Amino acid sequence: MVHVSNRSIQGMNILLSSWVVVLTVIGVTLDEWVELISEDEGIKINHSPWMTCCPAVWPEDDLQVVRIMMMSILGLSFLLNLILGMKFTYLIPENKSLQLFTAILSFFSGILLLWALMLYHNKLKHGQSVHFSSYRITWIMNTAYLNVFFLSVCGILSLLECKLSTGSCTCLNIHTSDTECKESENSIEGTSLPEHAAKPRSIVRAHTVNSKEDILNKQVQTRRVTWAL
Repeated sequence: MVHVSNRSIQGMNILLSSWVVVLTVIGVTLDEWVELISEDEGIKINHSPWMTCCPAVWPEDDLQVVRIMMMSILGLSFLLNLILGMKFTYLIPENKSLQLFTAILSFFSGILLLWALMLYHNKLKHGQSVHFSSYRITWIMNTAYLNVFFLSVCGILSLLECKLSTGSCTCLNIHTSDTECKESENSIEGTSLPEHAAKPRSIVRAHTVNSKEDILNKQVQTRRVTWAL
């Protein structure tokens, strides 16, 4: 059976959340998410959901919702990485509530990112029939889907960490109760009477037996004296 410690899980969480932040920042700085091909001239134009000023082949207001969702994902990714880093460096205390919060935050960020990407794909398909002839997805779009996987793994690791910490607390309580039972047994044995406490009874009994024998001897001697007389 493979034993996984909480520190290794926390390290994996920080690594994955850091990659999410790095890949998201790369997606913000680069505009080559897709290549839009115009109908008339066949010109290739780079496009991304982060662009505030869209080209003429695609109206700007058509991607405002996707852009807001991507900004929210960027903020949530920074928040998740910050919480995991502070927890790893013991700047904030570890508890079950914090672990559940990081798990929920990871799953929510992953679902929101997947929703934004699906909405962006839908906008691309709709724009293909209206504003441009075709489009081609680049490697940056694939890194966004990779971020969805990383966020899902972060959520699973947070749940596993919560389960391990709960199990260790249960084992600690069982060990503490066993120790208390042993201490109570030792205290009961310490308060029991020692072995030499039964000796006075034997002494009393021996004394009574000796006194009875002395009386019999005196009676025999008296009878002998009376017989002699």
